[in-house]
Amino acid sequence: MRIAIISDIHGNQVALEAVLQDLDSQPPVGQIIIAGDLCLNGPRPKEVLDIVQGLHCPVIQGNVDKEVVDDNGVSGPKKRNIIAWTREQIGREGIDYLAQLPFSYRVHNPDGSDILVVHANPQNVEQAIFPNAQDEELTELLASVEQNVGALVFGHLHIPYIRRWHSLLLFDVGSCGLPRDEDVRASYGILNWRNGTWEPEIRRVEYSLDKVIKQLKKCGIPHSDKRAKILSNARY
Repeated sequence: MRIAIISDIHGNQVALEAVLQDLDSQPPVGQIIIAGDLCLNGPRPKEVLDIVQGLHCPVIQGNVDKEVVDDNGVSGPKKRNIIAWTREQIGREGIDYLAQLPFSYRVHNPDGSDILVVHANPQNVEQAIFPNAQDEELTELLASVEQNVGALVFGHLHIPYIRRWHSLLLFDVGSCGLPRDEDVRASYGILNWRNGTWEPEIRRVEYSLDKVIKQLKKCGIPHSDKRAKILSNARY
C-alpha cells in the first residue's frame, strides 16, 4: 500500500502540476490525499480547485480554507483583502466546496496501523506540531489518536519532517505551494507500507518560481510584492 499526501498548495498551480508530474514518475500509489489549505495566497486559486476536484481524491479542510469560507472572522485588512480577492476568483461554487470539506481523513489498513490525515493536528486546524515539540505538548495534542493509528500525517507548518513518537509516526509533508524551510522546491510526502511498518518519504520537486512570481504580479492579487517575497525566500 502506497499513499501520497499533498498539503498547503495555496493557489500555486505551477507547483501542484509539478508535484503531480513527479508523482506520475514514481511507483504507483493507491491513493492521493490533499491535506488542506488549497487556494489562499496564490495567483491561481480557481485553477488549483479545478485540478484538485479533478483528482477525485479525499480532500480535508485547512485553516485558510475556513478563512476563505468565513471571511467575517478574519482580522487584519491585508488578509481580508486577499480573502476577498480569492473569494471573487473561486466564486460561490468554490466557496461552497471549501465549506463542505471534512476535518480529517483516515486510511484503513487491513494489516492494522491505519493512517490519520489532518491539517495541523488532531484537535484543530490552527496549532502546528513542531518537530521539537515536548512530550507534554504532544501528549495533549495527540490524546484523541486511537491506538490502531500508526501514522499521523499533516502539513500546516510548511516545514517537512519525520519523527517517531512512541509507536506513532509523525509525518509533516511540508507545503506544495509555499515552503518555509528555506528550500523553494515544492514538497509532498509518500507513505509506503512494507514489512509491517509505514515508511515515509519526503519528496522535493523543482518548478518555475519565476513563472509563479510573474503570475502574482499580473493576476491582481492584493499585496503581490509581499507574496512574491515570501515565496522566493521560503522562510518565516
